[in-house]
Amino acid sequence: MLSTQTNKTGHLSFKKNHRLLNSKNYKTVFDGVEYKQGNGYFTFLSRKNQLRRSRLGIVVAKKHIPSAVNRNKIKRAIRESFRHHRVSAYNNSYEVNTDDCLIEQERLKMFFDTVVLVKAKANLLSNIELKEELKKQWMKLTKKQN
Repeated sequence: MLSTQTNKTGHLSFKKNHRLLNSKNYKTVFDGVEYKQGNGYFTFLSRKNQLRRSRLGIVVAKKHIPSAVNRNKIKRAIRESFRHHRVSAYNNSYEVNTDDCLIEQERLKMFFDTVVLVKAKANLLSNIELKEELKKQWMKLTKKQN
Protein backbone atom coordinates (compact mmCIF):
# COMPACT_ATOMS: atom_id res chain seq x y z
CA MET A 1 0.00 0.00 0.00
CA LEU A 2 1.36 3.41 -1.00
CA SER A 3 1.52 6.21 1.53
CA THR A 4 0.38 9.70 0.54
CA GLN A 5 1.97 11.39 3.54
CA THR A 6 5.01 13.61 3.18
CA ASN A 7 7.33 15.33 5.60
CA LYS A 8 5.55 18.64 4.95
CA THR A 9 2.02 17.80 6.02
CA GLY A 10 -0.87 20.19 5.61
CA HIS A 11 0.53 22.42 2.85
CA LEU A 12 -1.83 21.05 0.21
CA SER A 13 -4.81 20.57 2.48
CA PHE A 14 -8.06 22.45 1.99
CA LYS A 15 -9.16 23.17 5.53
CA LYS A 16 -12.13 25.16 6.69
CA ASN A 17 -10.08 28.34 7.14
CA HIS A 18 -9.23 28.30 3.40
CA ARG A 19 -12.92 28.37 2.39
CA LEU A 20 -15.47 31.10 2.05
CA LEU A 21 -18.06 29.66 4.40
CA ASN A 22 -21.14 31.85 4.38
CA SER A 23 -23.09 34.34 2.31
CA LYS A 24 -21.40 37.28 4.09
CA ASN A 25 -17.99 36.10 2.84
CA TYR A 26 -19.30 35.69 -0.72
CA LYS A 27 -21.08 39.06 -0.61
CA THR A 28 -17.83 40.77 0.42
CA VAL A 29 -16.13 39.42 -2.69
CA PHE A 30 -19.06 40.11 -5.04
CA ASP A 31 -19.45 43.69 -3.76
CA GLY A 32 -15.75 44.57 -3.79
CA VAL A 33 -14.21 42.78 -6.76
CA GLU A 34 -10.68 44.05 -7.34
CA TYR A 35 -9.58 41.48 -9.91
CA LYS A 36 -11.71 39.68 -12.47
CA GLN A 37 -10.57 36.94 -14.83
CA GLY A 38 -12.86 34.95 -17.07
CA ASN A 39 -13.33 32.92 -20.17
CA GLY A 40 -16.02 30.67 -21.63
CA TYR A 41 -15.80 28.17 -18.78
CA PHE A 42 -15.13 30.11 -15.57
CA THR A 43 -15.20 33.57 -14.05
CA PHE A 44 -12.77 34.28 -11.21
CA LEU A 45 -13.64 37.18 -8.89
CA SER A 46 -10.98 38.16 -6.38
CA ARG A 47 -10.17 40.76 -3.76
CA LYS A 48 -7.43 41.20 -1.18
CA ASN A 49 -8.20 40.19 2.37
CA GLN A 50 -6.64 41.09 5.71
CA LEU A 51 -6.29 37.47 6.81
CA ARG A 52 -3.04 35.55 6.71
CA ARG A 53 -4.37 33.08 4.15
CA SER A 54 -6.11 32.98 0.79
CA ARG A 55 -9.64 31.60 0.68
CA LEU A 56 -11.78 30.04 -2.05
CA GLY A 57 -15.48 29.99 -2.80
CA ILE A 58 -17.08 27.97 -5.59
CA VAL A 59 -20.41 28.62 -7.30
CA VAL A 60 -21.73 25.88 -9.58
CA ALA A 61 -25.36 26.48 -10.56
CA LYS A 62 -27.57 23.42 -10.86
CA LYS A 63 -29.16 25.20 -13.83
CA HIS A 64 -25.80 25.21 -15.67
CA ILE A 65 -24.52 21.77 -14.62
CA PRO A 66 -27.59 19.58 -14.00
CA SER A 67 -25.74 16.41 -13.02
CA ALA A 68 -24.58 16.29 -9.39
CA VAL A 69 -21.74 13.98 -10.41
CA ASN A 70 -20.41 16.57 -12.87
CA ARG A 71 -20.90 19.45 -10.42
CA ASN A 72 -18.89 17.60 -7.80
CA LYS A 73 -16.17 16.65 -10.31
CA ILE A 74 -15.77 20.31 -11.28
CA LYS A 75 -15.70 21.44 -7.63
CA ARG A 76 -13.04 18.84 -6.79
CA ALA A 77 -10.93 20.01 -9.74
CA ILE A 78 -11.26 23.66 -8.66
CA ARG A 79 -10.30 22.85 -5.06
CA GLU A 80 -7.29 20.83 -6.20
CA SER A 81 -6.13 23.59 -8.55
CA PHE A 82 -6.53 26.14 -5.73
CA ARG A 83 -4.41 24.05 -3.36
CA HIS A 84 -1.63 23.82 -5.92
CA HIS A 85 -1.99 27.45 -6.97
CA ARG A 86 -1.91 28.65 -3.37
CA VAL A 87 1.62 27.37 -2.88
CA SER A 88 2.96 27.99 -6.39
CA ALA A 89 1.55 31.42 -7.19
CA TYR A 90 4.77 33.26 -6.43
CA ASN A 91 7.07 30.72 -8.01
CA ASN A 92 6.02 31.51 -11.64
CA SER A 93 5.50 27.83 -12.24
CA TYR A 94 2.92 25.24 -11.43
CA GLU A 95 5.38 23.08 -9.53
CA VAL A 96 4.85 22.93 -5.80
CA ASN A 97 7.62 24.48 -3.70
CA THR A 98 5.72 24.99 -0.48
CA ASP A 99 8.28 26.61 1.81
CA ASP A 100 9.49 29.31 -0.61
CA CYS A 101 6.02 30.23 -1.82
CA LEU A 102 4.40 30.42 1.59
CA ILE A 103 7.27 32.55 2.90
CA GLU A 104 6.93 34.88 -0.12
CA GLN A 105 3.18 35.22 0.48
CA GLU A 106 3.85 36.10 4.11
CA ARG A 107 6.46 38.68 3.11
CA LEU A 108 4.24 40.39 0.55
CA LYS A 109 1.07 40.09 2.63
CA MET A 110 -0.70 39.05 -0.58
CA PHE A 111 -3.76 37.06 0.41
CA PHE A 112 -6.99 36.96 -1.57
CA ASP A 113 -10.58 35.81 -1.32
CA THR A 114 -11.51 34.30 -4.66
CA VAL A 115 -14.89 33.11 -5.93
CA VAL A 116 -14.96 30.84 -8.98
CA LEU A 117 -18.19 30.96 -10.97
CA VAL A 118 -18.64 27.94 -13.21
CA LYS A 119 -20.33 28.42 -16.58
CA ALA A 120 -22.38 25.82 -18.44
CA LYS A 121 -19.66 25.12 -21.04
CA ALA A 122 -17.37 23.77 -18.29
CA ASN A 123 -19.49 20.60 -18.40
CA LEU A 124 -18.03 19.85 -21.85
CA LEU A 125 -14.41 19.69 -20.66
CA SER A 126 -12.59 16.43 -20.06
CA ASN A 127 -10.66 16.03 -16.80
CA ILE A 128 -7.37 16.94 -18.48
CA GLU A 129 -8.87 19.97 -20.26
CA LEU A 130 -10.50 21.05 -17.00
CA LYS A 131 -7.18 20.90 -15.15
CA GLU A 132 -5.35 22.81 -17.90
CA GLU A 133 -8.06 25.47 -18.17
CA LEU A 134 -8.03 26.06 -14.41
CA LYS A 135 -4.24 26.27 -14.43
CA LYS A 136 -4.36 28.93 -17.18
CA GLN A 137 -7.00 30.96 -15.37
CA TRP A 138 -5.11 30.90 -12.04
CA MET A 139 -1.94 32.06 -13.82
CA LYS A 140 -3.77 34.93 -15.56
CA LEU A 141 -5.41 35.97 -12.29
CA THR A 142 -2.05 35.87 -10.47
CA LYS A 143 -0.51 38.16 -13.10
CA LYS A 144 -3.31 40.67 -12.56
CA GLN A 145 -2.90 40.48 -8.78
CA ASN A 146 0.86 41.14 -8.86
